[in-house]
Amino acid sequence: MKNLLRNRFIIFCLLGLCCSCKKQLDRRVSLWHTDKIPYGTKYAYDNLPFIFRDADIRTSSRFPILYQNENGDDTPRALIIVGPEFRPEPDEMHDIIRFAASGKNQVFISALYFEDTVMTMLNLKLKKEIFYGRDSSEISLLGPDQKKWMNYSYPGYSTQSHFEGIDTGYTMILGKDITGKPDFIRISYSKGGSIFIHLDPFAFTNFFLLHNKNRSYYDIALSYMQKESGVVEWSDYFRYRKNRKSFSSLRFILGNRSLRWAFWLTLILFLLMFFIESKRKQRPITVIPPLRNASEDFVKTVGRLYFQQKNNQNLAAKMITAFLENIRSAYNLSTSLLDEEFAQKLSFRAGQPLNDIKQVVQLIHEVRLKPVLSDQELMDLHYQISQFNKAT
Repeated sequence: MKNLLRNRFIIFCLLGLCCSCKKQLDRRVSLWHTDKIPYGTKYAYDNLPFIFRDADIRTSSRFPILYQNENGDDTPRALIIVGPEFRPEPDEMHDIIRFAASGKNQVFISALYFEDTVMTMLNLKLKKEIFYGRDSSEISLLGPDQKKWMNYSYPGYSTQSHFEGIDTGYTMILGKDITGKPDFIRISYSKGGSIFIHLDPFAFTNFFLLHNKNRSYYDIALSYMQKESGVVEWSDYFRYRKNRKSFSSLRFILGNRSLRWAFWLTLILFLLMFFIESKRKQRPITVIPPLRNASEDFVKTVGRLYFQQKNNQNLAAKMITAFLENIRSAYNLSTSLLDEEFAQKLSFRAGQPLNDIKQVVQLIHEVRLKPVLSDQELMDLHYQISQFNKAT
C-alpha cells in the first residue's frame, strides 16, 4: 500500500513538472514574411511559387509601382502588401489604382489599419473595430466555384473590421468575418486588373494557415488573382512608413515623394552655390574722393585775405553785393532801392517774416554809411545774411 501511494505521488509530481514546462505561445504580431513565429507570414511568402508557378517572385522596400518588366512586354504583374497598416500618400495610392486599371495587373492588400484616404479613393466605407481576440475565431471564404462558402477557425487573434455599403456593380465579396459581414473584397477594372482589400491579415499568419486544414484558405484567396503574372512583388515599402501621429515638418517632407525630391534638390543647389561663391575673391573697391568746389575754396580764401588785412568795409560791400545778386536772380526783384516796398515784396516771395527782412535791410543801410566797420559789426552782417539764406 505504501509503495502504491509513493508511485502515485511520483507520477503526480512528474505530470505537474511537465505541465509547468509547457512552451508558451509567442503572441508577438509581426506579419513579417521572414518570421517563423505564430503571427509571422513566412508560410504565406514561401508558398507564393506554388500559386504563381512561372512568376519571378521578388521582395522590395521601395515604392513598388516604380519597377518595370525587364523584357518590356505586357505580362501581368502582381503586387502583394501584408502588414500591420497601410498608409500611402494620395499620389502613391493614385499610382496603385492606375497600376491595377492599366491592364491585367493585380494588387492584394491585407492590413489591420487602412488610411481613410485609401477608402475614399476606392469609394468604400470601412467600419474599424480592430481588437485582438484570444478565443476561437471563425471566418469564411467564397469557394472556387463561387457558390459555396467555406468556413475556417483557429484559436488565435482576429479582428472585426468590415465593409459597409458595398457597390456590387464593380465590387465582389470574397470573404466574411464571424458575424457574416464582408472583410475581403475584389474591385475589378475593365482591362482585367483588380485590387483586393483584405481586413484580417491574421488569416495569412503561420498560426492560422498551419492550424488543421486552413492552408486551403490561402490557396483559394490567392487563386482569384491572375496566375499568369510574370512578376510578383511582396512589398515591404509601407512597413517602414512612420506613424503620422507624431508629426514633424521634416518627417512630413521626407514622407512625401514630391516634397522629398524638392527638398534634396534645393539642398544640393544651396551647397553648390556655397562652394562656388566661397571660391570667388572680392575685389577691393577704390575709394573715390568727392569733387571739390574750387569756386567755394576761392571765395573762402579771398574772404580770409580781406579779414586778415582788416579791410572790413570792402569785405562787407562784397558780401552785400553777393546777397543782392542772389535776391535778383532768385526772386526777380530790383535791388536798386531798398525801401519799405522792397522789404514787403521780399518777405512775400521768400516766405519770411517782414520784421526779419527789415532788420537785414536796415543793417545793410548802416554798413554802407559807416566808413569803418569793426569785426563784430562784420560778423553781425554775416550772421544776418546766413540766417536769411538758411531760411530760404
